[in-house]
Amino acid sequence: MTTLSQLKQRIDQLIENQGEDSPVAAFIYTKEDVVLYDHDFNEVQIEDDKIIEDVLSNVEDTDYIYTVIHDVIEDELSHKS
Repeated sequence: MTTLSQLKQRIDQLIENQGEDSPVAAFIYTKEDVVLYDHDFNEVQIEDDKIIEDVLSNVEDTDYIYTVIHDVIEDELSHKS
């Protein structure tokens, strides 16, 4: 799992290599996004950090997400050429 500090380091590297004005698309999920909903559809925060880590780790390791993003990029590029 990636931490916010590690993400910041990676972003700093990208800025150094590509420049501050380089375009980017990003999706960031944090512990605030790992919630449940009660019977009245009210948001219930998860308090157990281990559960949050497991959920976010599974999201990060899901190949389907990367496959869909790759397909969208290919589709967009095919329309541009």
